[in-house]
Amino acid sequence: MTEDELFDLLTAIEERVPLEEKPAWFEREANDLEPGEHGRASLLIAAGEHWQMRKEYDEARRCFRLAMRDGGESGSDPIANLLSLALDEGDAGSVTEFDKTLRGLARDDEVSPTTCHLVAEAYEIHDQLRQALRWYNIPFTHGYPDGEPGDAMLLRGRRRVRTALGLAPDQLDVMADQLRQNEQ
Repeated sequence: MTEDELFDLLTAIEERVPLEEKPAWFEREANDLEPGEHGRASLLIAAGEHWQMRKEYDEARRCFRLAMRDGGESGSDPIANLLSLALDEGDAGSVTEFDKTLRGLARDDEVSPTTCHLVAEAYEIHDQLRQALRWYNIPFTHGYPDGEPGDAMLLRGRRRVRTALGLAPDQLDVMADQLRQNEQ
């Protein structure tokens, strides 16, 4: 499956399939692919995210772990989804474990901006703003944003958290404000 085909499939399911049927639909599509085949892990993660939204945490965890075992490429690391799920469940020990694993991957430059955004938002939703800020900052540790859409999402989230923490604006916050003005 090509990247374009995957995008079209994910979009079609999101737009056309009734909400209650989406997780099973994503899983069926994933099961039509061979383990490791491009798109399979992404489809499993999408299924897991829908199970998680429905608070069917065991089903979500199963899908995220299948995506992890699949080993195929996906937009975010399934460990980030497991961290988000652990936050939802109030499992502090697992949150710490997953965070430590992901920080190790970040030190080795092996996490995507999408993964950082997912983790940061999960912490932000659970009012763990210092942790959220850490994850919003990670993609900018070695350089400034380069105009990618993911950078804009990270900058906006980072600005939101810094404002909530009462921190004075810095250069990245100014960039986030400029992005917001340009969108209006």
